Amino acid sequence: MLFEGSEKKVEVATRGSLAPLRSFPRDFWERIVEKSEAQVLSVISSEACDAYLLSESSLFVWDTHFTMITCGQTRLIDAVFEFTNEVGVDNIESLIFERKNEYFPRHQKSDFFEDYEKLKLAFGGKAYRFGNADDHHLFLYNLEKPFQPPANDFTVEILMYDLHGRAKEVFGREGHTVESIRELTGVHELLPGFDIDDHVFQPRGYSLNALNGANYYTIHVTPEESGSYVSFESNIEETAAFQPLIEKVIQTFEPNSYDLILFSPKPMAFEHALPGFYLKSEVEEQLTSGYSVRFLSHFKEMSEVQSATPID
Repeated sequence: MLFEGSEKKVEVATRGSLAPLRSFPRDFWERIVEKSEAQVLSVISSEACDAYLLSESSLFVWDTHFTMITCGQTRLIDAVFEFTNEVGVDNIESLIFERKNEYFPRHQKSDFFEDYEKLKLAFGGKAYRFGNADDHHLFLYNLEKPFQPPANDFTVEILMYDLHGRAKEVFGREGHTVESIRELTGVHELLPGFDIDDHVFQPRGYSLNALNGANYYTIHVTPEESGSYVSFESNIEETAAFQPLIEKVIQTFEPNSYDLILFSPKPMAFEHALPGFYLKSEVEEQLTSGYSVRFLSHFKEMSEVQSATPID
């Protein structure tokens, strides 16, 4: 059975009058995670955030919001409703639900349109597609409730496809430990000063959560021979170091294509180009929830004719 690396994601912001989310016990979050058909493997904490490493990606919990990412055949939509049923819809200030285009959609237990119908029936809201339907694209649902995110609430997602070079060799090999992955790739040092929690799956696959105060980054590697995929995500602020970080991530994993998804409280003056890649699609939308969302899809320039891929 081929494993789906492409992820689903939800970010929920709650009212300040609700008890801090980090005060909710661990078994509460384990129940939320289990509703998606994933499990908690481990957790690390800083003074501002709890980072749960999951059997299928990650969960990050701050006092007034959380972000949950799941891959494989998980049903993240069920975790969303478990949470809203527990805390009450009136305590939800913002809810953004994402699904990226999938390698193996026929193996999923629902598609975005089914998830959207459930969300719309329960909460109203509006959905968008960023990108062309027959190419890389992102589906996004927005609660469409006025919300003002903090001025520094910036998120970048770098979604990488079809790994090559050293990354393909390292992550495609069986028998690694977290120590050997770190030594061979340097993924634990992509941003300095972070505490790291990582896990190697058998026979292959790798996940990493990293925390520094309220900031995080997370990496998930699915090194399938057919359908290799890596996601990198962080809430670092938009700074002069932002472009070098993207370059460093792309150089580490050597994908044939990658998508950038950027969330910011205001439209971004952002120019991005990497040698050897061309920008195929760019979409921007201002959400009612206060975020400007930008989607940029990049593909490697091909220099030779490729052979057909045999199918077993």
